[in-house]
Amino acid sequence: MNVEERVYLLERLEQMRKSKVLVYFSYSTLDDSILVPLYKQLKEIGPTPKIDLILHSYGGTVDTPYKVVMLIREFCQEFSIIVPYVAKSAASMMVLGADEVVMGPLSELGPIDPLVKHPVYKDILVPVQAVWHCFDYLQRSISSSNDPEVASFMATPMLNKLDPWLMGDYEKTIKASRQYAEILMSNYMFKNSPDRIEPVVRALTEGYFSHGYPIGHQEAKELGLNVLKAQGELWDVIWSLYLIYEEIFKEK
Repeated sequence: MNVEERVYLLERLEQMRKSKVLVYFSYSTLDDSILVPLYKQLKEIGPTPKIDLILHSYGGTVDTPYKVVMLIREFCQEFSIIVPYVAKSAASMMVLGADEVVMGPLSELGPIDPLVKHPVYKDILVPVQAVWHCFDYLQRSISSSNDPEVASFMATPMLNKLDPWLMGDYEKTIKASRQYAEILMSNYMFKNSPDRIEPVVRALTEGYFSHGYPIGHQEAKELGLNVLKAQGELWDVIWSLYLIYEEIFKEK
């Protein structure tokens, strides 16, 4: 991996975008561990008119995106997110707190579906909506059964494994994701079109059944997001940077 090439591309992107560029590229869960390193970088940059964040993430915890957006906005007047490939779930929530999202032909956002601890296997994180879809399936299966013994056979083992406190936390996570999305959109991405906030929140939190559903640049624009489609040299630079950071992860 050529460090000089990476530095050149980052500087070229800053020239083209008239911004300071930060990069968050990770295959790990997006959580609060990002905050201190991010703050150190922002302190080095200092207050600046515009910050672009190159974002590659498959999502994470419900509170972190809001914290990241508010921290970055302490240091700039304008904030944009550049998505070369994937910004899913909690990472998509970060996009709602930007003024603009830059996307290309392979760029994907996704439904807002934060990760929570598995109700049985505590070391495994699962999309919170998956838990509720399981309950919905169980409820429908029990309701459609005329045999109470069958219903009991289906429900009892699962209910015995569930912690009511944990289920309450799942419910709070869903409500929190909606609340954060509404706040970010009303203050930033949708500040000039408040009538769009409710339908977009509903679409992103309830409207997609696949956690990995790919929301491309055209669909994101149809939802009402301020999307800049990267083309020509701008996209070539963004995609080249993506390939470089992907190679760094492969080497590690």
